[in-house]
Amino acid sequence: MPSPDTEADAAGSASAGEQEGREPSDAPPGLDRKLVPLYAEAVAVADVSPASACALARLLLRSLIQSQGLRGRHIVRDIGELVSAGAPVGLLRALDVMKLSDTEARRPGELNLANGHGDAQNLLMFIHLFTQHVPPYER
Repeated sequence: MPSPDTEADAAGSASAGEQEGREPSDAPPGLDRKLVPLYAEAVAVADVSPASACALARLLLRSLIQSQGLRGRHIVRDIGELVSAGAPVGLLRALDVMKLSDTEARRPGELNLANGHGDAQNLLMFIHLFTQHVPPYER
């Protein structure tokens, strides 16, 4: 029979492995392979530094928007253009729920985090929505 110390070590090592960060396989389906490390890093630092996770997630979102043939400088405006071109209106509604204003979206270096952990999680969920509902851009 294992000792209580052995069981505690086994449980501790399992949770430590989970806390180190998720595997890239947790990345949203359809995410460009080049962007998976950026996503994985944002997820890994979300609990320790939500501001860092938000900054990484915004860079990732900007890259996703640019991969659609848009500039990526104005996240809200660019998402609006994608919706006008046929992407689901739910993407704009999700931005409203996240309270990501056009001003904040233009200035990712000036983060205004009212709820750091929630903001980071919301941005990461938005990236999942984006990759699920916006088809890859045909050049």
